[in-house]
This record gives sequence, structure tokens and C-alpha cells, in this order.
Amino acid sequence: MGKAQPTPQGQKDGLLAFADSSQRAMVDTARSLEQVGPPRITDGKRIHDTVVGFFRTAAESVADQQAKLAELDPNDPEFVQKLSRLGGPDLSAASAQVQQLTSNQELVPAFRAAPECQQLGTGAR
Repeated sequence: MGKAQPTPQGQKDGLLAFADSSQRAMVDTARSLEQVGPPRITDGKRIHDTVVGFFRTAAESVADQQAKLAELDPNDPEFVQKLSRLGGPDLSAASAQVQQLTSNQELVPAFRAAPECQQLGTGAR
């Protein structure tokens, strides 16, 4: 997003590229989690199904927003206003679900040991 041109077309192109990347990452994450299967913890299948469902739903939400963005005409004098009304995908359930996962005492050791989680933790500071 930081490299997007300040023109309406540049904004649209940057947002479309970001949405595409985000949507693919969510689909790939859901697919990877399905391949790994549920963790061997209490209620592992339910937790697994919830997380996979979240990533699938989030990917669909991003794809819906991406389709709406693609319909906007950057040459329209009201492009910026229409873009601002578009808003972002509704991912409000993410925070609660992530909190449930990261606070699950059976999963904490795995989160601490996973290089990807360590990298996210370092980048978040």
C-alpha cells in the first residue's frame, strides 16, 4: 500500500493488489490448517473448525469488498467519496477468536515455539 500512486487509479490499483494478496493469504491459511488437521488438545476439532471457518469467511468478505472496489471508476469525480463509503471487510470476529486461541493454555507452548508466531510477536512490538 505504501507504494501506491496518489492518483485515484493508483489508490484503486493499490487497494486491489492489497485485497488480492490478503484474500489469497487467508485462503492459503485455511487450506494449510485443513491439511495439518485439528490440534490434539481438549476441544481441538471445534477450535480447528472455528479457525478454518474464520479464514474462509474472511477470504470471502475480502473478495466481496474487492469486487465492489473493482466496480468503482477512478475517473468519477466522486471516486474518493465512494471509496470511503465502501469501507473495509467486516473482520470484527477476528479479535475474539485470536484471543481465544492465544490464551488457550494447551496451545501457548506451540505458539511460543513456532517460528512464524515468534516473528509476528517481534514485528508487533
